[in-house]
Amino acid sequence: MEKELMVKIVEEACPFAQRMRLRLRELDGEGGKVTLAMEEDPSNLNAFGLVHAGAICGLAETAGGMALMHHLDPREILVLNTVFNIRYVHPPRGELTCTACVVEEEARALEEEFRRERRADKAMDLKVFDANGTLVAQAQATFRLVPTPSEYSKHFAG
Repeated sequence: MEKELMVKIVEEACPFAQRMRLRLRELDGEGGKVTLAMEEDPSNLNAFGLVHAGAICGLAETAGGMALMHHLDPREILVLNTVFNIRYVHPPRGELTCTACVVEEEARALEEEFRRERRADKAMDLKVFDANGTLVAQAQATFRLVPTPSEYSKHFAG
């Protein structure tokens, strides 16, 4: 997936990501790295002035999904999160980032499995950091590749 389409999906087409102020900070096509940031915004805070746990989950889950989608055609293959486990390790403040990586060889193997089985699963470890580089949360997620339903593929026409 080209950077422009990824920006459109994350920053323009997804109301959830817009509300959370998610931004694509890095797309390393060759290395398979995708870095998303959640900008500092009062709407992402809990009652104690810390970034809400649900917002952190949303950041990590979206980064993992986009790292997979980077290699796929969303008109054909939809990426869904099926399992998500997170451990919070430091009070979250300010802008947060999450980098997820799926290398080309991994993506091709998953796509081959998808073509054979009509689904494929990918487990990922995800880490969320604050602006100072402090680890805020560690997550493990499993994403499933499934055929994109026709009613969803219209969102990716172009």
